[in-house]
Amino acid sequence: MPIEGFTYRLNARGRPAGRLILRTGERGRTALVEARMQLQGVLGQATWNQNSRCHAQRHHSLRWQEQSEGRGDARSFEVRFDAETGLVTATRGRQDQSSAPYIRPYRDPLSLLRELRAVTAAAVAGHGPQPAAPWRIPLLGKDVTIARTDDVELDIQGTRRRARAYTLHPGGSVVVVDLSPPHAIVRLVQRLPDAILEATLVDVTEETTMSGWDEPPEPAVKRSGGRRRSRRRRRGRGRG
Repeated sequence: MPIEGFTYRLNARGRPAGRLILRTGERGRTALVEARMQLQGVLGQATWNQNSRCHAQRHHSLRWQEQSEGRGDARSFEVRFDAETGLVTATRGRQDQSSAPYIRPYRDPLSLLRELRAVTAAAVAGHGPQPAAPWRIPLLGKDVTIARTDDVELDIQGTRRRARAYTLHPGGSVVVVDLSPPHAIVRLVQRLPDAILEATLVDVTEETTMSGWDEPPEPAVKRSGGRRRSRRRRRGRGRG
């Protein structure tokens, strides 16, 4: 299936703060979500690259990677969720590694965003039972409580659309999902120690491949095809 690409404008303290790009796609029972965030301006210069491999329908994480660079400091972090061994293994840097029992269907930050899109799509279509509000989702290290708030009307790519807002606790982050297909996340709000960072959707594209698919596959997950050159195809205005 095509790869979805979403570009967001970042703002903090009422001023431009950089750009965020999200890409997501499916291959069999596995979904891949990539986030590329570049901060600049009022929050300084920094980059974050995040990758999530998760179950396409159940949304629990299979692998989580994060690399960040800024202010002369580079860091990397990876978590693997191995159902066969029953372990969650976290690796920080090159040598710092630790493991813990894999006892719950943990999500990661990107698989959680993907799940909120799926919950919204199911609610609009009237398919299946909907989570009681508020409901809890296990992230590694903590549970997140999600509360649906009032639906809102927003200007999405020049078109007035209705969207559904969710508030996440702890932290008070807000995720706003378009009620129309493909149920894109149109706004994100995150509370930082010294500012509130807002991401607003400005562009939607379709692509044919993702860099993460070129990595070795997870165990028991089939993959097909080799490395292909990425092509981008812009969607028409007002689609999500």
